[in-house]
Amino acid sequence: MGKRRKNPSPSLQQQRPPDEFSDEESSAKQVIRVDTVSQPNGGGMSRAAKKRARKRAKVTKVHGANDDNDDGEAVQHQGAIKKMELPLETSEEEDELKGSEKVKKSKKNTKGNDDKKRAKKASSPVAGRAKDTPNENQEGFNAIDEMEPELEELLSTLTPLQVLLLDEKNQGDDKPPAELIDQDLMSDGDYVMNPLDIIGDLTTQHRARVLLSSIIHPSAVTVSEFYDEYWGKRPLIAAFDESSDENQNEDSASSQQKQRYREHVSRLDGFLNRTLIHDMICKNKLRYGLDLNVTRYTDSMGNGMRHRITLDPPPKKLNKGKKNNKASSEGAEDDQDVEYVVANPSDVWSNVDASHCTVRLLRPHEHSENIHAMLSLLESEFGCMVGSNAYLTPLNSQGFAPHYDDVDVFILQLEGFKRWRVYPPINKKETLPRASSRDYTEKEVEEMGEEEVDMVLGPGDVLYLPRGWIHQAETVTRPGHLPKVTGVKDDHSLHLTVSAMQNWSWADFLEMLIPEALEGAAASDKSTSLREGLPVNFLSYMGTMHSLQEEDESDLPEGLRQAVESHKENGTGHSKSEEEGDSDAGSSGQDEEAEILAKQARIRALQNGFKEEAKKRIMRVCKQAMSMLDDACDQIGIRFLSDRLPPALLKPEAGLTKEAHASSSTLAHHHDASKKIWPNTLCRLVRPNIARLVIEDSKAVLYHCLDNSLVYHKTPLSPMEFEVDDAPALEQLLTTVEPNWIMVKDLLHGDIEDKMEIAQALYDEGILATKLLEIPDRSIQTG
Repeated sequence: MGKRRKNPSPSLQQQRPPDEFSDEESSAKQVIRVDTVSQPNGGGMSRAAKKRARKRAKVTKVHGANDDNDDGEAVQHQGAIKKMELPLETSEEEDELKGSEKVKKSKKNTKGNDDKKRAKKASSPVAGRAKDTPNENQEGFNAIDEMEPELEELLSTLTPLQVLLLDEKNQGDDKPPAELIDQDLMSDGDYVMNPLDIIGDLTTQHRARVLLSSIIHPSAVTVSEFYDEYWGKRPLIAAFDESSDENQNEDSASSQQKQRYREHVSRLDGFLNRTLIHDMICKNKLRYGLDLNVTRYTDSMGNGMRHRITLDPPPKKLNKGKKNNKASSEGAEDDQDVEYVVANPSDVWSNVDASHCTVRLLRPHEHSENIHAMLSLLESEFGCMVGSNAYLTPLNSQGFAPHYDDVDVFILQLEGFKRWRVYPPINKKETLPRASSRDYTEKEVEEMGEEEVDMVLGPGDVLYLPRGWIHQAETVTRPGHLPKVTGVKDDHSLHLTVSAMQNWSWADFLEMLIPEALEGAAASDKSTSLREGLPVNFLSYMGTMHSLQEEDESDLPEGLRQAVESHKENGTGHSKSEEEGDSDAGSSGQDEEAEILAKQARIRALQNGFKEEAKKRIMRVCKQAMSMLDDACDQIGIRFLSDRLPPALLKPEAGLTKEAHASSSTLAHHHDASKKIWPNTLCRLVRPNIARLVIEDSKAVLYHCLDNSLVYHKTPLSPMEFEVDDAPALEQLLTTVEPNWIMVKDLLHGDIEDKMEIAQALYDEGILATKLLEIPDRSIQTG
């Protein structure tokens, strides 16, 4: 069981990446009490597999012996309510349980402050617009356990790198700057909560939410408000707040503002800078057109109209019979017969410094662990592929023409200052577009009217733009109203774009569902209606040319509309003069008119009958589609697994995997225990939603993204095959995520050896996190 398929996963619809996107024993063992309460499992597999799982798993709440609260980790069991003693074998495990106490204490300290309002609210760039109905994305947001608002606000004061546990210089005892923390909000007497004491104890899903909250923190908008009022709807500005306390004197206010600004401009440090980009170009042999672009928005024609020019050297054609294996391995089918030119660092920087060109670095996360970690965690938050690009532009320059993108984008200003001008979608058709726009001319932009957003982003600022919002940006000097801070230069601008939601709309989902539903309905063994022949000679009364008598003619072409009007005026098709001039033929004319009207009635009846028959078959396809929603979700879920980045596991996650156990000398007292799965091993998926279980060809097939490459689609998915009878146990393992655990012996399967082998296969694959009890249960041996 758990066999690797010989062939890679079936080819999925190709799409381009986003554009712009354990330890030594403790001398004193603590005993914890385990109470079992019922809780249903989540989804993640087909209905066929779920039917085999007749029993519902139980969830065991784990908490300290003297603690009556339910916070903490959970272990799933099948049995009735029971108690058992679970000794903690390491001080690390004891610290892990104490972590929940810190979170509870922070909640206690923040309780009762619900009436406290934020000092600042984000200014809406769409002033006066009525608040939209709740976003359906908010429903998904609410599906996850929400954090206490005060706790989210406290943790959002951390920098993104601190949330990712990657800011080593600030992971010690130092607290975040006092200016970033509301002392009244998170204080209890003389004690002020340190968010660094709490951040390490969050689950991945909550950490992902805090990361998003940290990115947009200067806007004073919560994640819930962001999804409800901004996501996919309008821009959000998260910039430095220049307001000061009215009660302070001018000197004190100026000093404090400068200190706050110093902290603000450094909050996005650690992701990218000009020096790192220089090193990337030198060390990684980046190629023009694939890894970077050199562009400029200029009047190269001398006609007073600026347009974008790209200075990338064209790819070289290879000799016949040769292949560019490197390009081919990256999934670029059209690149097999060309060789892309490797960028010479001196040429790149000469274009930047002397010719005022912009360097666009494509997919910098391939070369930066910090950016990779941020994107990986945001994929957990958004549930879709997330990408990135970086843009370095010299002073008084612009690299790209006005345009809109097919992705939602977060613009993180890292260095320098850039003026952004943003315009709303031109019309409803270009709202939330599925493809990026062409470059707009300056004249077209002038006709768009006043900008919705016109502001300068500085270091630490963030701008969110939904897809379809037209934008352009140019590098400027530091605005005079901002404090002058040592180390903050304005000779160039560098911003990082984090993009999401590409090809992730209802239309994309239905494009996948409807063809499959049509095929399924047509192959039905219960009805032949979709396989029946079309009505005889139906083209003689159906089609645009036969719809002239329809009531609604507004959509007809002008020529056809004139024909309809003429036909109505003449009635029978004869001219009025002929009818008036032949009074003796009046009777026959009336008979002819009656015959024509009768013919039109027959045609109309045939048309209505055809439409009714078509409607019945369309409804049959829709009914089939509704029955296949889970299958379509599985398919688009597999596509997401193929598209997304490999998960950048954080230290708390990676420390529970096979790789960490194998390299840990502190588990020597367990001998081979850490490398094997035992009946009493606690298990869970190492990170939520990195794996998916589907039923294919009477097999339970497990897909995961752990082996994905940082290069888009370089490594195809390599699914694991199991017997269908293994599906219920697999579902339990894949849907058990932190803070819960499930014990191997409690998996839904009739055979303990099979339970162990299933868990061992996932553990060996690296997607399962495990924790051992003090003494492994060696009563059952496998392998």
